[in-house]
Amino acid sequence: MDKKGHIAVKKKKRSFLKKIGSLPQKAVQGILNDIPTRIVNSSYNMYSNLQKGQLSMGLPVSSKLLDTHQQLQNRAAAKLALTLYHIFIKTTDKRIPRKMIKHILLEELLRHRLVLSENVIILNREELTHLLLTHFKIKEMYLESVLTEASRRMILRETLQVKQPPAYFESKIDEKEANGRGDYEIVYYRDYTDEGKEIGFQRLVGIESVTTADNRPSVVLVPGFANNSRCYNLSNRYSIAKDLADMGYWTYLFDPRGVGINEGKFDPYYTIDTLIDHDLPTVVKFIYKRSKGKPSILMGHSMGGIISENMVLNWSLRKNLHNNKSLDEAAKKQLDKILPNEEEAESNLSMVKGIITLGSPKFFKKNSHLVFPSGLWLNHISRMLRLRYVPIQEVFWLITQPPILKQINRFLLNHNFGDLNFLVNPANHEDDKDFAQQYLARAMESVPLGMGFQILKAIYNGEGFKRMDATRLNYSKHVESFPADIPVFHFWSTSDPVSTPKNIKYSRHYPHRYKRVYRIETANDLKKVEILPEKSQLIDFIVADTKHMDFLYGKMAEEVIQPLIIRIINQVWGEWAYEKKPADAA
Repeated sequence: MDKKGHIAVKKKKRSFLKKIGSLPQKAVQGILNDIPTRIVNSSYNMYSNLQKGQLSMGLPVSSKLLDTHQQLQNRAAAKLALTLYHIFIKTTDKRIPRKMIKHILLEELLRHRLVLSENVIILNREELTHLLLTHFKIKEMYLESVLTEASRRMILRETLQVKQPPAYFESKIDEKEANGRGDYEIVYYRDYTDEGKEIGFQRLVGIESVTTADNRPSVVLVPGFANNSRCYNLSNRYSIAKDLADMGYWTYLFDPRGVGINEGKFDPYYTIDTLIDHDLPTVVKFIYKRSKGKPSILMGHSMGGIISENMVLNWSLRKNLHNNKSLDEAAKKQLDKILPNEEEAESNLSMVKGIITLGSPKFFKKNSHLVFPSGLWLNHISRMLRLRYVPIQEVFWLITQPPILKQINRFLLNHNFGDLNFLVNPANHEDDKDFAQQYLARAMESVPLGMGFQILKAIYNGEGFKRMDATRLNYSKHVESFPADIPVFHFWSTSDPVSTPKNIKYSRHYPHRYKRVYRIETANDLKKVEILPEKSQLIDFIVADTKHMDFLYGKMAEEVIQPLIIRIINQVWGEWAYEKKPADAA
């Protein structure tokens, strides 16, 4: 009791987070995000300098990390050398030392006369013929025998493209009685890249909505960094794939190798270039061929949009590669080996009807969020521990699943102290406090070191997204070569540190005739949006109050983004129809 005889009520002490939350927003952001971000970045800069890091080249790693590519080249050369050694003995009776063959292959790689495809060296007939006559001194009388044996052993690119194992599929039915929303067919396909690597993907359609060889839109969904295709099909409530299937679209779900339905085929050395050059093109071409000429609209979230756009940019670059004045001759020579030939590139471009990107940046700022420099350290520590991948999935499990941490993490994911929550805006998920944890548990994946390094390299130097090979092609600075007759639709956010409106500065360099920028704050703003039946158009949408995962689900996604996506697909698809209806397209 106090002096006046009143019962004293003990005041509850406010938690640290609540005390922080009562401070001005800018102060909270500085304490929880800005200052820690700069400290972590400074610590990495210091470490990288001490370890002779390649800061001047924009590579945020010590010299030890650069050994990875050399080791990869060494293994690939050793593997091909052994195969050639046996081919020479069988066809010519000539015993060329295996180490000599390996040395020659490594020299050719260093001179960029040969290209490393993923983790192997695949030769074409011209390259092998040059090696045989110039370096291995094989007589011309044996030339055809060697080429035939090389073809039989599947080390020639031409052979892989012709003699790929046949695609196959299996399917399952997901009925309304079980899921409570609709009847769907899910088909699991398998195909092979031109290097002979297996890649799996899915097709999800409404059973009553589509028929074989109909004229309905085909949409390919490409997941983002450290995500699998379940990000588009989390549950019956959260499923963009089923939403699109309900509209009568043929919906395809792409998974990078090693994740999703490709689990178990993990390649620690593949990069985003691998997905751009090989994996996604394989899926797009498969769909076009199997559907007897139906093109696709590509939709990618985050890295998925980067992959989709840059795949198409590659094909367009090929068409005018030798006349491209923004590339030096060395880069052109290297790209000439990597890109498909001009005829194939032209054919590939006809398979894409349009592109939609959701939060897919053209550049990054390393000081914008604590997650970026933290990722640098995680990628580097993974290499020091000799891991085959960056353990993103394991780290998220560690901070989201143990009972005590699970509750803390749930609290943090449903608040946005100091703008630290870059995954979701809690205001978009007020009716489901478990959404973010469900998303992380279902869709999050670990990634190979090469892929992690490529993303983090782009974050570190802030100059755009670059290839990892000798071309050092900066995709972001070559968007003027994008095909003007393929429409592009970008979604940015005022709240997402990954995809800020500053990315729009790149849009002025695209060659499209019709360009617009729309700022969307509420569903009412959709009335002012005009999407034309025009191929040569590029539209940037700046969506308010949207974090990185909010492009897919939540209030703004349901009220603003998904309605726009449906309008875009319908307008871009337009009156497309088969010239002559095929009998067995699917």
